[in-house]
Amino acid sequence: MILWLTSPEIWALPYDLAGRYANRLSQGDLDQIKSVVSKERAVDHRLRKIEAVAIDKVHIHSGGRSAVDEDKYYEFNAYKRAGAWVIDLNSIQISIEQRDLRTNGPILIR
Repeated sequence: MILWLTSPEIWALPYDLAGRYANRLSQGDLDQIKSVVSKERAVDHRLRKIEAVAIDKVHIHSGGRSAVDEDKYYEFNAYKRAGAWVIDLNSIQISIEQRDLRTNGPILIR
């Protein structure tokens, strides 16, 4: 018996997709959003979450570990204007979380 997994619901995304309008985003929209984020120098390109808050607006979370003892996260909005997604540079918020190396440090391999 051969089972073909072609349903988009079965495929796992490398980021969370959430929000009231998440089911209204097409694969083309998601590809365009990923492309816009990857080209923007002011934000981290590692997507963590795309939250569809309106038909033409998404709230994006990106970032992750930026140093041995630090995580850096970005939150910002993107809007669909004239069929293209653009990042609202004024909406970018950056948060930095320090790690306690005593409790969450590197693993020593001997």
